[in-house]
Amino acid sequence: MNFQSFPRIARMAAQGCALAILCLLPQAGAAQDYPSRPITIVVGFPAGSATDNLVRPLAVALQKSLGQPVIIDNKAGAQGVVATQFVAKAKPDGYTLLAGSSTTLAANVGLFKTLPYDPGKDFEPIAGLGSTSMMFMVRADSPARDLKSFLALAKKEPNPMPAAYGSSSAQVALAMLAKATGANFTPVPYKGTPQAITDLLGGTIPMAVVDVGNGVPHLKSGKLVALAISAASRSVSAPDVPTLSETYPGTELVTWIGLVAPAGTPAPVVDKLYTAIAAALATAEIKERFAAISTEVEPVAPRDLARRMQRDQVRWIELIRAAGIQPE
Repeated sequence: MNFQSFPRIARMAAQGCALAILCLLPQAGAAQDYPSRPITIVVGFPAGSATDNLVRPLAVALQKSLGQPVIIDNKAGAQGVVATQFVAKAKPDGYTLLAGSSTTLAANVGLFKTLPYDPGKDFEPIAGLGSTSMMFMVRADSPARDLKSFLALAKKEPNPMPAAYGSSSAQVALAMLAKATGANFTPVPYKGTPQAITDLLGGTIPMAVVDVGNGVPHLKSGKLVALAISAASRSVSAPDVPTLSETYPGTELVTWIGLVAPAGTPAPVVDKLYTAIAAALATAEIKERFAAISTEVEPVAPRDLARRMQRDQVRWIELIRAAGIQPE
């Protein structure tokens, strides 16, 4: 051991520490000043969709706590791919965020042969927000009053019955229903659930798979009939509607919504956003707003959301393959 080399080693160590501190300073400064201008949350589905309805009250709460306008930008198209790709390429400064979901950040991996984004590499998870499930619905004037009579009606049709959906989660739920029951459907995609419901109400299409939050108001108005939901247990918003798994065990399907940022967004900015979101989700006001749209509040930390995304990509791919859906 050359003890004369100790001063040189000490100088190198000091220089390394100084360099590390200098590298951290911009991030620390970014967090301290953040946000200094409006924040945009991009939603991959139309206004009135489950994701949109959930994010809007949260945006109001964040605007109050962060002191800057929080804008919702709906970029519907291709099952959320358009919006997700847009945010993946945005500047990683915390001012452009994505309201992601099990559709855009998990299911699409198995539904498309190629995606213009990688959920695991292109995003920084910020927070899980809530979860919901799918509801199978027909018009009130349909001869089908429950799942059994609906399936009997569908199987009598000479051609597969058209069925609408407005998200990848609903698409998988429809395929799961077909696989479990042996009924045949012609899947009809829409840009979002509100458009699918509009055509169902208008009689353009005989059946639709929608999220519970969008379906319950029409159920309560008496305009639509709910045949079943895809959750593991009945919804408090529609306790008389059975779960699909009550008749067909193993057919549970729950979807979630979370907020992510472009990869490379400074960790202090992500932490500041998560803290603000967690505080908002804990308020009675947000809990009431989520309950009104039949959505369970699920505050999930960044690291746990990353694990959920990885785990659900595998699970949804398995569901998609089991349902016999061919990637587009």
